[in-house]
Amino acid sequence: MPTVGASIRINAPVDAVVDVMLDADKAPLWTSDLERLELAEGQIGQPGCVGRAHYRQGERRYVMSDVLEEVDPGRKYVSRVSGGGITARVETVLEPVGERETKLTLRWAGRGTNPVSRLMLPLMRRRIAERMATDLDALRGLAESPDAAHPSQAR
Repeated sequence: MPTVGASIRINAPVDAVVDVMLDADKAPLWTSDLERLELAEGQIGQPGCVGRAHYRQGERRYVMSDVLEEVDPGRKYVSRVSGGGITARVETVLEPVGERETKLTLRWAGRGTNPVSRLMLPLMRRRIAERMATDLDALRGLAESPDAAHPSQAR
């Protein structure tokens, strides 16, 4: 099962990062090839919630299911993502660094669900890692944006 990981430091408190991560409308702004993310079941950020991620890569369109399996609010989120020929466990860990900075670590472990994806997925580790770094950088940009609205900071 290919495993890929990446970490990034974000100049924003954990709550601000979580606000961006859990905002379905912002997901396409920081997730490569994602056209939209819809809540299919449950409550966003709560264990058991199910999202449908609609992707487009060139002319190829596909939908992936994202089931949030484990939550330690503001610290750890674990999802099972499936569709498009793969199934993966995605773990997101957030750690405060001082009062205004967050270290976000993402771990992705996946496997192919058909003969072609089982063959190709191990060869795609580098591409997955590059895409992950691009997505995390875009997430950082949103969380660090001075005009970003962070509802939990207003509490």
